[in-house]
Amino acid sequence: MALNKFKVCPACGEYNTPALLECKKCETDLTGIKVVDEVILATAKASAGEATASSYSRSLVKLCDCGAANPPQARKCSSCGEDISDVRATESQSSPGVTQKVVLRSIDACFTFPLDKPVTVIGREAEMQQYLEAKTYVSRKHAKITLANGEIHIENMSTTNHTFVNNTLIPTDAPKLLRNGDEIGLGGKLINGERQSQAAYLVIELAT
Repeated sequence: MALNKFKVCPACGEYNTPALLECKKCETDLTGIKVVDEVILATAKASAGEATASSYSRSLVKLCDCGAANPPQARKCSSCGEDISDVRATESQSSPGVTQKVVLRSIDACFTFPLDKPVTVIGREAEMQQYLEAKTYVSRKHAKITLANGEIHIENMSTTNHTFVNNTLIPTDAPKLLRNGDEIGLGGKLINGERQSQAAYLVIELAT
C-alpha cells in the first residue's frame, strides 16, 4: 500500500498535500518544505515523545520594513498596514542581537527614541513620526536601522534626500556601521558649521 505523503506546516503543524505551496490552514509559505510520509512522521513523533504535529512547529514571523513582527499567515502588517503577503516568514529572534540599550537622541536632547526591535524604519510616516513630521527635508520612510550580531547599521531609504553619518553622505542601499556617539543627519548636514532647520539630527547612544 502506498504511503500518504505530506508537507507539515512549520507554523501550525497542519498536514498538507505535497502539491500545495501554501498551508491550507494558515497560508504559511510551504516552498522548500520537505515532503515526508507517514512512517517518517510516526518515527519522528515517537523519538520526540510527542503525538501531535506541533512538534514540527517553529516560531516563525513575518518582519515588516517598519520592524514589526507579524504572524506567518499575516498579509498586512499589524503595525503600519503595509502589504506583507510576499514577505517570507523567518524564525523569530529572541533578542535584537545588541545587549546594550540603544537610543536615538535629538541633538538638542529634547527627544529620545529607544531602538528595541531588530529593524526600525524612521521617517515622517514611520517610527519617530511625532518628532519628524514637521521636518520637511525628511522623507516619509527615510532610513532603516538594523540591530544584529552585536552591531548597529543604518541604511538610507530616501530617494529624494540623503542620510549622513558624522556629516558624511552614506550611499543608498549600503548599510553604514554606527558607533556610540555618531551623529545621524536625516535630510541635511552641517553647512558652514550650522545645521539645517528642516532636517533632523540625531545621536546614537549605547548604555549597558
